[in-house]
Amino acid sequence: MRDAISDGTGNRVVIKVGTSSLITRGEVDPVKLDTLCTTVAKGIEAGLAPVLVTSGAIALGRTRHGDLTQDTAEAAQTAAALGQGMLYSALRARFSAYGLETGQILLTPHDLVAPERGGGVRRTFDLMRSLGMVPVVNENDALGVRNNDVLAALLGGFLEARLLLLLTNVAGLYDGNPMLGEGAVRIAEVTGPISEVEAMAGGSTGDGGTGGMLVKLSACWIAAHAGVRTVVADAMDSTVLIAAFRGDEVEGTVFPPRTTHAAAPDLGRLWRAFRYPPSGTVVCDAAGRQAVESGRALLAGSVGVLKGSFDRGDVVDVLDSDSRVIARGTVRLGAAEVGAGDRFASELIDDCDYVRIFGG
Repeated sequence: MRDAISDGTGNRVVIKVGTSSLITRGEVDPVKLDTLCTTVAKGIEAGLAPVLVTSGAIALGRTRHGDLTQDTAEAAQTAAALGQGMLYSALRARFSAYGLETGQILLTPHDLVAPERGGGVRRTFDLMRSLGMVPVVNENDALGVRNNDVLAALLGGFLEARLLLLLTNVAGLYDGNPMLGEGAVRIAEVTGPISEVEAMAGGSTGDGGTGGMLVKLSACWIAAHAGVRTVVADAMDSTVLIAAFRGDEVEGTVFPPRTTHAAAPDLGRLWRAFRYPPSGTVVCDAAGRQAVESGRALLAGSVGVLKGSFDRGDVVDVLDSDSRVIARGTVRLGAAEVGAGDRFASELIDDCDYVRIFGG
């Protein structure tokens, strides 16, 4: 099988597996873990160089102390600190039984988007690859809980991976929530406007993780704009990695690249624009649209209508006067501040904090 996929730097893939696809009732599920190991082993046998991003540490840690079930940042971070060692120990032992050596890397998005940090991270991945190791990556949630889907997307762009595979308990994106009843139809490939796709997506399906389909879509937009083909598929299908890499039809949802690696995407810009689903919208006037079209900062004085309640640092969509989405980015002012007299010339969204998405 190895001859079917030639070796080379273009064979790097990032695989992200969700909490529900590893954890059952607060414990690592041996059947789910075996399926994951089989998926990775088959990929390596075929000549791929997989990087694994795992969720589940918080769900594991919460079961060990009652106080860690509280809905607080400290409880989640402490659960992560406790569960991370437990999760990696299980992964390391089971991969070893498959003859695969692993190494753990804890990252934050800043490690991938800050130029001064990236060199050391890249050299570590390159050396692990040369030694035949499988990197097992997790968000360093003990320092602050974010999201592993987004981290995996950033890592795919950082490593210039050929594929980002998001493995979950739902085989792709549907036009409704398939876990709430019958009749939802799977979307085989996503090429339409971002806003329309998000309107179809539901929230969390209650899988014990920190995300849901909307957060997975945020990750998909980051990867797609970074030039990485992305597939959301069923974690229990051990054949999906090779099929997705080859471009074969899979039971899942494909997100084709919206740019190419040759475009040298700025991962920091993509992260700031797509790290969260939008909290609201702002409608800009003609001057604002012209600023966005020419890549300049959007000023608060060019915004006339606000929808939703957002604070500084939140993500919003930018609409033109015809209600078309033209950009998404992180705001420097909260909704209450926009339009205040002394803020008229202030930057609402800096040019490095948004991504133009004309056509929605």
